[in-house]
Amino acid sequence: MGACCSDVRGGQEAVGGAQQQRSIAAGGGGAGHNDAVEFFYRTKGVEALFTQIELSLSASKLLDRDIISKSDPMAVVYAKKRDGSLEELGRTEVIMNCLDPAWIEKINVAYQFEIVQPLIFHVYDVDTSYHNLPVKMLKLKDQEFLGEASCVLSEASCL
Repeated sequence: MGACCSDVRGGQEAVGGAQQQRSIAAGGGGAGHNDAVEFFYRTKGVEALFTQIELSLSASKLLDRDIISKSDPMAVVYAKKRDGSLEELGRTEVIMNCLDPAWIEKINVAYQFEIVQPLIFHVYDVDTSYHNLPVKMLKLKDQEFLGEASCVLSEASCL
């Protein structure tokens, strides 16, 4: 064969499978989607290589950042992209005066088989002056950061 060189991106573009981000109705996808691979499997009668899952979140022993009452926590879930940037997948509701929240709002994620999908979870104490706003409208820089956790989606889906 001789000295043959190829880069992954060039090879994907040659077969029409340049990496694209799939937009999920709930607000994001996470890892890249390969059109060429999906087309190959569809021609063989095999369904897509991903499935939608719902994440239920809870936390325990959160820091109490409020003076008169307890913290009012909200969780934000991010997918870590290949370039290291974070893509927000969803937010939970705010639970008032609680250090051990079990959020009701589920986060929808596309679980892509055989792809490592790192997730980052941030928890914020929402200031009382913002309680009447929808969580999507909250500016996270205005809230008090309580902490973070991380895992890969395959670990979370096995629990």
